[in-house]
Amino acid sequence: MPDVMVEFPEIDFAMDAVPNLHEVLADLRTRHAVAPVRYHGATAYLITRFGDLRSAMADDESFPSSAAYSRHTEPVMGHTIQCMGGEEHRRNRALVSAAFRPRLMTEFVEAFLTPVAHQLVDAILEAQDGPRGTTDLVESYTTRYAFTVITRLLDFPPTDFARLKRWGDGLIDFPWDPEGAKRASADFTDYLKPIVDDRRAKPGEDLLSSLASVEVDGERLSDEEIFSFLRLLFPAGADTTYRGLGSMMYAALTHRDVWERVKAEPECIPAVVQEALRWEGPTALLPRFAPKDVRWAGVDIPGGSEVLFGITSANRDREVFDAPDRFDPDRKEREFLSFGHGAHFCLGSHLARREMEVSLRVLSERLPDLRLADGSDPGIQGTVLRGPQTLPVEFSTH
Repeated sequence: MPDVMVEFPEIDFAMDAVPNLHEVLADLRTRHAVAPVRYHGATAYLITRFGDLRSAMADDESFPSSAAYSRHTEPVMGHTIQCMGGEEHRRNRALVSAAFRPRLMTEFVEAFLTPVAHQLVDAILEAQDGPRGTTDLVESYTTRYAFTVITRLLDFPPTDFARLKRWGDGLIDFPWDPEGAKRASADFTDYLKPIVDDRRAKPGEDLLSSLASVEVDGERLSDEEIFSFLRLLFPAGADTTYRGLGSMMYAALTHRDVWERVKAEPECIPAVVQEALRWEGPTALLPRFAPKDVRWAGVDIPGGSEVLFGITSANRDREVFDAPDRFDPDRKEREFLSFGHGAHFCLGSHLARREMEVSLRVLSERLPDLRLADGSDPGIQGTVLRGPQTLPVEFSTH
């Protein structure tokens, strides 16, 4: 592979914290449709602009999902739907989509989304001992809400929260911590085996039962296909969701006009969620791979190269979005790429939106004067995955 002059050589986009990430990406986007950067110590090609990235997401021949995820996740998660292409992907997607049937999502899920939110707010209030309360919203609400919802969706037996979070975090820690990720995968699979056996014998109304019993054209999912899907779904449903929840709450609390409007006009909540997902989605950079030479947006990408889908860059492309850095729930531009595009569009997008909508409604109703704690502006961190690591807030307890 020929030597390429990388941009911002002092930054490894896989390993380094980039506190001014949006400024860096804006600079790259202005100068390059596809920017060579460092990623895990090697040269990767970062697609920066909305139109080019939207097309790349739909082109599974030039940038096959299977080639990327076979390298990045298969050693830990197994042969997931993201590692598949062609007929294999069609078959598994059809079976999994059937398991995500509308009745499950509307009846089973909606039945616990709001009660879980209220239970967590109850716990926050019960922990206070004066007229003014404080909490870290990431610790006490966003992480717990996301993990609780995904475990209820799968109807896991009562399990220690710390174990679940360790597995969820560990499963997405490859290749940063390969041994830790493999341990998390093995422990999580051991936990799943008896549950899957039980749901095959006695299916209920939960998603895991649906995965164990769904049949399309006479075919069913094998145990390993279920395990691999759950190794993918569990951290995606927990980790990326809590990051998205945290970023949404940070946006609402740092834009007081939006917070006041949510309380006065709750019908605007879906628009606030929509804008939060564009403004600061949980997945900033999505690794892909080019198995063969490809010319993209006028740039030659050598075969065998890492490619980065610059989602958070594309979502702030000023050629598409007016004043893209502004948080504006009323903006006319409605399409964004946080859930992907094309054959690999996120299956859990509906659930993620509903979790964010319910959380914003319940928190604004129960804690109407919620605000960032005095002197605290933790910001949003992360280069590949993004969200606030902490969100210190204060509120009235009455």
